[in-house]
Amino acid sequence: MTLFSQHSRRSVLLLSFTALIASTMIITTSDDADARRRRPPRAVTTAAPLPVVPPIPESNPRAAQSTEAPKPEEKPKEEIQKADPETPVPSQKPAAGESKPEPASKPDVKAGEQLGPNPLPKPEETGKNTEKGDQEESVEKVDPSISPDRVYQNACPALMNGEVEGSLIPPLSEGICGERSPLKITAIGKDNPVKFAAAITTNCAMAGSLANWIIEVQAEAQKDFGAEIESITTGSDYQCRKVNNGHKGRVSEHAFANALDIVAFKFKNGKKTELGTGWKGSPEEQTFWRALHKASCERFMTVIGPDGDAAHQGNLHLDQGCHGKKCEARICQ
Repeated sequence: MTLFSQHSRRSVLLLSFTALIASTMIITTSDDADARRRRPPRAVTTAAPLPVVPPIPESNPRAAQSTEAPKPEEKPKEEIQKADPETPVPSQKPAAGESKPEPASKPDVKAGEQLGPNPLPKPEETGKNTEKGDQEESVEKVDPSISPDRVYQNACPALMNGEVEGSLIPPLSEGICGERSPLKITAIGKDNPVKFAAAITTNCAMAGSLANWIIEVQAEAQKDFGAEIESITTGSDYQCRKVNNGHKGRVSEHAFANALDIVAFKFKNGKKTELGTGWKGSPEEQTFWRALHKASCERFMTVIGPDGDAAHQGNLHLDQGCHGKKCEARICQ
Protein backbone atom coordinates (compact mmCIF):
# COMPACT_ATOMS: atom_id res chain seq x y z
CA MET A 1 0.00 0.00 0.00
CA THR A 2 1.29 3.33 -0.98
CA LEU A 3 1.66 6.47 1.19
CA PHE A 4 -1.11 8.29 -0.65
CA SER A 5 -3.66 5.57 -0.01
CA GLN A 6 -2.92 5.63 3.75
CA HIS A 7 -3.43 9.36 3.94
CA SER A 8 -6.77 9.17 2.10
CA ARG A 9 -8.03 6.51 4.45
CA ARG A 10 -7.24 8.67 7.52
CA SER A 11 -9.10 11.65 6.06
CA VAL A 12 -12.18 9.56 5.42
CA LEU A 13 -12.20 8.30 9.02
CA LEU A 14 -11.82 11.83 10.43
CA LEU A 15 -14.69 13.12 8.36
CA SER A 16 -16.90 10.24 9.41
CA PHE A 17 -16.13 10.88 13.10
CA THR A 18 -16.89 14.59 12.78
CA ALA A 19 -20.20 13.92 11.09
CA LEU A 20 -21.17 11.52 13.86
CA ILE A 21 -20.53 14.12 16.58
CA ALA A 22 -22.48 16.81 14.74
CA SER A 23 -25.51 14.56 14.27
CA THR A 24 -25.44 13.61 17.97
CA MET A 25 -25.50 17.31 19.03
CA ILE A 26 -28.41 18.09 16.72
CA ILE A 27 -30.48 15.24 18.13
CA THR A 28 -29.76 16.32 21.72
CA THR A 29 -30.76 19.94 21.03
CA SER A 30 -34.06 18.94 19.46
CA ASP A 31 -34.84 16.66 22.43
CA ASP A 32 -34.28 19.51 24.86
CA ALA A 33 -36.57 21.82 22.90
CA ASP A 34 -39.32 19.18 22.89
CA ALA A 35 -38.93 18.70 26.63
CA ARG A 36 -39.31 22.43 27.29
CA ARG A 37 -42.49 22.58 25.24
CA ARG A 38 -43.98 19.68 27.14
CA ARG A 39 -43.08 21.17 30.63
CA PRO A 40 -46.13 22.82 32.38
CA PRO A 41 -45.92 26.59 33.25
CA ARG A 42 -44.77 27.62 36.77
CA ALA A 43 -47.33 28.97 39.20
CA VAL A 44 -46.86 32.70 40.12
CA THR A 45 -46.68 33.18 43.87
CA THR A 46 -47.67 36.55 45.50
CA ALA A 47 -46.23 37.93 48.77
CA ALA A 48 -48.42 38.04 51.88
CA PRO A 49 -49.84 41.53 52.66
CA LEU A 50 -48.26 43.50 55.57
CA PRO A 51 -50.33 44.07 58.70
CA VAL A 52 -52.19 47.41 58.82
CA VAL A 53 -51.43 48.19 62.51
CA PRO A 54 -47.72 48.17 63.41
CA PRO A 55 -46.72 46.31 66.54
CA ILE A 56 -46.59 48.44 69.74
CA PRO A 57 -43.11 48.53 71.28
CA GLU A 58 -42.81 47.31 74.79
CA SER A 59 -41.71 49.69 77.56
CA ASN A 60 -38.08 49.67 78.64
CA PRO A 61 -37.87 47.97 82.03
CA ARG A 62 -34.69 49.92 82.88
CA ALA A 63 -36.45 53.29 82.61
CA ALA A 64 -38.90 52.40 85.34
CA GLN A 65 -36.09 51.50 87.68
CA SER A 66 -34.31 54.92 87.36
CA THR A 67 -37.14 57.50 87.60
CA GLU A 68 -35.19 60.09 89.59
CA ALA A 69 -31.71 61.44 88.84
CA PRO A 70 -29.22 60.98 91.65
CA LYS A 71 -28.69 64.16 93.69
CA PRO A 72 -25.18 65.30 94.58
CA GLU A 73 -24.25 65.10 98.16
CA GLU A 74 -24.28 68.40 100.04
CA LYS A 75 -21.01 69.37 101.62
CA PRO A 76 -20.99 70.71 105.15
CA LYS A 77 -20.38 74.39 105.84
CA GLU A 78 -16.91 73.76 107.21
CA GLU A 79 -15.61 72.25 103.93
CA ILE A 80 -17.12 75.08 101.84
CA GLN A 81 -15.53 77.76 104.04
CA LYS A 82 -12.14 76.03 103.88
CA ALA A 83 -12.25 75.81 100.07
CA ASP A 84 -13.23 79.46 99.59
CA PRO A 85 -13.60 81.70 102.69
CA GLU A 86 -15.32 84.47 100.68
CA THR A 87 -18.11 82.22 99.35
CA PRO A 88 -21.34 82.85 101.31
CA VAL A 89 -22.80 79.67 102.75
CA PRO A 90 -26.54 79.20 102.09
CA SER A 91 -28.69 78.74 105.09
CA GLN A 92 -29.63 75.14 105.78
CA LYS A 93 -33.24 74.08 105.84
CA PRO A 94 -34.53 73.48 109.37
CA ALA A 95 -34.88 69.89 110.36
CA ALA A 96 -38.23 68.34 111.09
CA GLY A 97 -39.65 69.72 114.32
CA GLU A 98 -37.50 72.89 114.32
CA SER A 99 -39.16 76.29 114.01
CA LYS A 100 -38.45 78.37 110.88
CA PRO A 101 -36.72 81.74 111.38
CA GLU A 102 -39.05 84.71 111.10
CA PRO A 103 -38.48 86.93 108.02
CA ALA A 104 -37.23 90.49 108.47
CA SER A 105 -40.03 92.91 109.08
CA LYS A 106 -40.96 95.06 106.08
CA PRO A 107 -41.73 98.77 106.45
CA ASP A 108 -45.39 99.59 106.50
CA VAL A 109 -46.42 101.12 103.19
CA LYS A 110 -49.66 103.01 103.04
CA ALA A 111 -51.95 102.63 100.07
CA GLY A 112 -51.19 105.16 97.35
CA GLU A 113 -47.80 106.09 98.83
CA GLN A 114 -44.94 106.22 96.31
CA LEU A 115 -41.48 104.97 97.22
CA GLY A 116 -38.32 106.09 95.42
CA PRO A 117 -35.99 109.04 95.02
CA ASN A 118 -38.66 111.30 93.51
CA PRO A 119 -42.01 110.92 95.32
CA LEU A 120 -44.92 112.70 93.74
CA PRO A 121 -46.04 115.89 95.50
CA LYS A 122 -49.17 115.64 97.60
CA PRO A 123 -52.26 117.44 96.29
CA GLU A 124 -52.20 120.06 99.08
CA GLU A 125 -48.56 120.90 98.33
CA THR A 126 -48.81 121.44 94.55
CA GLY A 127 -49.84 125.07 94.88
CA LYS A 128 -47.00 126.01 97.23
CA ASN A 129 -43.75 127.55 96.00
CA THR A 130 -40.58 126.39 97.69
CA GLU A 131 -37.89 128.89 98.50
CA LYS A 132 -34.87 129.16 96.23
CA GLY A 133 -32.41 128.27 98.95
CA ASP A 134 -34.28 125.05 99.71
CA GLN A 135 -34.19 124.03 96.03
CA GLU A 136 -30.43 124.54 95.73
CA GLU A 137 -29.78 122.66 98.97
CA SER A 138 -31.92 119.68 97.86
CA VAL A 139 -30.00 119.46 94.56
CA GLU A 140 -26.65 119.33 96.36
CA LYS A 141 -27.76 116.50 98.68
CA VAL A 142 -28.98 114.15 95.94
CA ASP A 143 -27.42 110.71 96.24
CA PRO A 144 -25.32 110.10 93.08
CA SER A 145 -26.35 106.42 93.09
CA ILE A 146 -29.97 107.50 92.57
CA SER A 147 -31.07 108.97 89.22
CA PRO A 148 -33.36 111.95 89.90
CA ASP A 149 -35.51 113.59 87.26
CA ARG A 150 -33.16 115.48 84.97
CA VAL A 151 -33.58 119.24 84.48
CA TYR A 152 -32.90 119.89 80.81
CA GLN A 153 -30.80 123.04 80.45
CA ASN A 154 -28.38 124.37 77.86
CA ALA A 155 -24.70 125.02 78.52
CA CYS A 156 -23.53 128.58 77.80
CA PRO A 157 -20.29 128.98 75.75
CA ALA A 158 -19.64 132.46 77.18
CA LEU A 159 -19.65 131.01 80.70
CA MET A 160 -17.58 127.95 79.72
CA ASN A 161 -14.95 130.06 77.91
CA GLY A 162 -14.51 132.50 80.79
CA GLU A 163 -15.99 135.47 78.92
CA VAL A 164 -18.36 136.00 81.85
CA GLU A 165 -18.09 135.08 85.50
CA GLY A 166 -21.05 133.44 87.19
CA SER A 167 -22.99 130.20 87.24
CA LEU A 168 -25.97 128.39 85.74
CA ILE A 169 -28.98 128.57 88.07
CA PRO A 170 -32.26 126.57 88.16
CA PRO A 171 -34.92 127.37 85.56
CA LEU A 172 -37.21 130.35 86.09
CA SER A 173 -40.95 129.91 85.59
CA GLU A 174 -43.69 132.41 86.50
CA GLY A 175 -46.64 131.84 84.23
CA ILE A 176 -45.69 133.17 80.79
CA CYS A 177 -42.41 134.52 82.19
CA GLY A 178 -39.25 132.52 82.70
CA GLU A 179 -36.02 131.14 81.28
CA ARG A 180 -34.95 127.48 81.16
CA SER A 181 -31.18 128.11 81.38
CA PRO A 182 -30.66 131.38 83.30
CA LEU A 183 -27.28 132.64 84.48
CA LYS A 184 -26.31 134.54 87.60
CA ILE A 185 -23.45 136.79 86.39
CA THR A 186 -21.08 138.77 88.60
CA ALA A 187 -18.59 140.10 86.00
CA ILE A 188 -18.15 140.39 82.22
CA GLY A 189 -14.98 140.37 80.10
CA LYS A 190 -12.32 137.67 79.76
CA ASP A 191 -8.96 139.47 79.76
CA ASN A 192 -9.99 142.41 81.96
CA PRO A 193 -13.23 141.49 83.82
CA VAL A 194 -15.56 144.27 84.93
CA LYS A 195 -17.70 143.55 87.98
CA PHE A 196 -21.35 144.37 88.44
CA ALA A 197 -22.26 146.28 91.58
CA ALA A 198 -24.87 143.54 92.13
CA ALA A 199 -25.11 140.17 90.36
CA ILE A 200 -27.54 140.11 87.44
CA THR A 201 -29.79 137.33 86.11
CA THR A 202 -29.78 136.95 82.35
CA ASN A 203 -29.81 134.36 79.58
CA CYS A 204 -26.86 133.06 77.58
CA ALA A 205 -27.48 135.27 74.53
CA MET A 206 -27.32 138.44 76.63
CA ALA A 207 -24.25 137.18 78.49
CA GLY A 208 -22.30 136.65 75.25
CA SER A 209 -23.33 140.05 73.88
CA LEU A 210 -22.35 141.82 77.10
CA ALA A 211 -18.92 140.12 77.05
CA ASN A 212 -18.19 141.58 73.60
CA TRP A 213 -19.84 144.93 74.40
CA ILE A 214 -17.63 145.63 77.44
CA ILE A 215 -14.46 145.54 75.29
CA GLU A 216 -15.61 148.64 73.37
CA VAL A 217 -16.89 150.32 76.54
CA GLN A 218 -13.49 149.84 78.24
CA ALA A 219 -11.71 151.47 75.31
CA GLU A 220 -14.09 154.45 75.42
CA ALA A 221 -13.66 154.81 79.19
CA GLN A 222 -9.87 155.05 78.90
CA LYS A 223 -10.28 157.57 76.07
CA ASP A 224 -12.75 159.87 77.89
CA PHE A 225 -11.91 159.34 81.59
CA GLY A 226 -8.33 158.09 81.40
CA ALA A 227 -9.03 154.97 83.45
CA GLU A 228 -10.53 151.51 83.22
CA ILE A 229 -14.01 150.65 84.46
CA GLU A 230 -14.12 149.23 87.97
CA SER A 231 -17.83 148.37 88.26
CA ILE A 232 -21.20 148.81 86.55
CA THR A 233 -24.45 149.75 88.29
CA THR A 234 -27.54 148.22 86.71
CA GLY A 235 -31.29 148.63 86.98
CA SER A 236 -33.76 145.92 85.99
CA ASP A 237 -32.51 142.51 84.86
CA TYR A 238 -35.00 139.59 85.14
CA GLN A 239 -38.50 140.78 86.08
CA CYS A 240 -41.84 139.24 85.20
CA ARG A 241 -43.69 142.32 83.93
CA LYS A 242 -45.00 144.13 80.88
CA VAL A 243 -43.18 146.86 78.96
CA ASN A 244 -42.45 149.94 81.12
CA ASN A 245 -44.19 148.26 84.08
CA GLY A 246 -47.54 148.85 82.37
CA HIS A 247 -50.79 147.00 82.99
CA LYS A 248 -51.50 146.53 79.27
CA GLY A 249 -49.46 145.75 76.20
CA ARG A 250 -46.87 143.14 75.44
CA VAL A 251 -44.64 141.34 77.89
CA SER A 252 -41.23 142.93 78.43
CA GLU A 253 -37.98 141.18 77.41
CA HIS A 254 -37.04 141.50 81.08
CA ALA A 255 -39.61 138.75 81.73
CA PHE A 256 -37.43 136.28 79.76
CA ALA A 257 -34.04 137.27 81.25
CA ASN A 258 -33.31 138.80 77.86
CA ALA A 259 -32.79 142.44 78.86
CA LEU A 260 -30.62 144.64 81.10
CA ASP A 261 -30.74 148.33 82.11
CA ILE A 262 -27.43 150.21 82.51
CA VAL A 263 -27.49 153.05 85.07
CA ALA A 264 -23.94 154.16 85.98
CA PHE A 265 -20.19 153.42 85.78
CA LYS A 266 -17.42 153.71 88.34
CA PHE A 267 -13.81 154.04 87.14
CA LYS A 268 -10.59 152.89 88.79
CA ASN A 269 -9.39 156.50 89.21
CA GLY A 270 -12.40 157.23 91.44
CA LYS A 271 -14.54 159.07 88.87
CA LYS A 272 -18.21 158.19 88.29
CA THR A 273 -20.85 158.91 85.72
CA GLU A 274 -24.62 158.33 85.71
CA LEU A 275 -26.85 158.32 82.67
CA GLY A 276 -29.48 160.57 84.28
CA THR A 277 -27.02 163.42 84.70
CA GLY A 278 -24.24 162.48 82.30
CA TRP A 279 -26.31 162.37 79.09
CA LYS A 280 -26.36 166.17 79.17
CA GLY A 281 -23.51 166.57 81.65
CA SER A 282 -19.83 167.41 81.13
CA PRO A 283 -18.31 167.09 77.66
CA GLU A 284 -16.48 163.91 78.60
CA GLU A 285 -19.68 162.39 79.99
CA GLN A 286 -21.70 163.30 76.93
CA THR A 287 -19.02 161.85 74.63
CA PHE A 288 -18.81 158.66 76.70
CA TRP A 289 -22.58 158.00 76.90
CA ARG A 290 -23.23 158.70 73.22
CA ALA A 291 -20.34 156.46 72.15
CA LEU A 292 -21.72 153.83 74.51
CA HIS A 293 -25.19 154.20 72.95
CA LYS A 294 -23.79 153.76 69.43
CA ALA A 295 -21.74 150.70 70.35
CA SER A 296 -24.82 149.20 72.04
CA CYS A 297 -26.94 149.58 68.88
CA GLU A 298 -24.38 147.45 67.03
CA ARG A 299 -24.50 144.65 69.63
CA PHE A 300 -28.14 144.45 70.72
CA MET A 301 -31.49 144.29 68.91
CA THR A 302 -33.13 146.94 71.11
CA VAL A 303 -31.46 150.03 72.63
CA ILE A 304 -33.54 152.76 74.30
CA GLY A 305 -31.93 155.74 76.02
CA PRO A 306 -32.94 159.22 77.21
CA ASP A 307 -33.87 160.29 73.66
CA GLY A 308 -36.24 157.31 73.33
CA ASP A 309 -38.96 157.95 75.92
CA ALA A 310 -39.50 159.32 79.40
CA ALA A 311 -39.18 155.91 81.03
CA HIS A 312 -35.50 155.69 80.05
CA GLN A 313 -34.16 159.05 81.18
CA GLY A 314 -32.03 157.41 83.82
CA ASN A 315 -31.29 153.95 82.31
CA LEU A 316 -30.05 152.58 79.00
CA HIS A 317 -32.21 149.61 78.02
CA LEU A 318 -30.49 146.73 76.18
CA ASP A 319 -32.14 143.50 74.98
CA GLN A 320 -31.98 140.78 72.31
CA GLY A 321 -35.67 140.69 71.49
CA CYS A 322 -37.04 139.69 68.09
CA HIS A 323 -38.27 142.42 65.75
CA GLY A 324 -39.70 141.89 62.29
CA LYS A 325 -40.72 138.69 60.52
CA LYS A 326 -37.12 137.42 60.33
CA CYS A 327 -35.95 138.81 63.71
CA GLU A 328 -33.41 140.95 61.88
CA ALA A 329 -34.82 144.45 62.55
CA ARG A 330 -33.17 146.68 65.20
CA ILE A 331 -34.61 149.39 67.40
CA CYS A 332 -32.11 152.12 68.36
CA GLN A 333 -33.55 155.11 70.24
